[in-house]
Amino acid sequence: MMKWFGLFILLLESCVTSEMVVDKRVELKTLKEENVTVKNEVSNFKKQHTILMDSLSNVKQKLSAKIANDKSILPYLKFKADSVLIMKCKFANDVEKDVYIYLNYARTRPKEFCEKFVIPNWNKKNAYENSLVKTMMSLKPMGTLLPNKDLYSSAECHATVSGELGFVGHTRSVNPKTKKKCDEIFSGECISYGMNEGLSILLQLLIDEGVPSLGHRHICFSGGYEEVGISLKKHKRYEVNCVLDFR
Repeated sequence: MMKWFGLFILLLESCVTSEMVVDKRVELKTLKEENVTVKNEVSNFKKQHTILMDSLSNVKQKLSAKIANDKSILPYLKFKADSVLIMKCKFANDVEKDVYIYLNYARTRPKEFCEKFVIPNWNKKNAYENSLVKTMMSLKPMGTLLPNKDLYSSAECHATVSGELGFVGHTRSVNPKTKKKCDEIFSGECISYGMNEGLSILLQLLIDEGVPSLGHRHICFSGGYEEVGISLKKHKRYEVNCVLDFR
């Protein structure tokens, strides 16, 4: 009796083991199918990556060709990069940063700037505005100007002292508080009066109405400068004055 019972147990164990084998085979088949799916997805991803890299390479080649054929785009590309640096400038306030950016925009994209900001409000009876439009529509793009801390300090000193005294002009006056004159470390200087927005400040300097020599305009569009310090301060007579010191 025990002998037959033992055989029954062996058969039962053998039966259970067979079911487990079948289950494992099913699991293995499923894993193989999933592995094939993953391989297909990886293959598709590689193909898409190859297509993307080829597309990117084509874009780079076209951009390089465009730059090679049109050198005028280089100043504008630098303008875009320098604008990021200007926005991070710690010593300039928001209005001063706007003057930097509008100035560089006018220098690197003179025709575009003119069409966007000058022509829409163009008074054709004004000789100064007429000459500005004529100049900017034919002006070749030039390099950008970056902020300089020393030039900023020079501009800030003159803007502050001039504002407190109600002075108008480029001559350095004695600071009533320090009893000293502001440093003159610049090669060119522009001063705007009564304007408190970046675009308005620059347009006043570019139109340069009442200045027969157009000195401010010539300085703003000079290719001989690389840096500028810009400071906007209160003014006793004109509410505000903005000094731009170039070098």
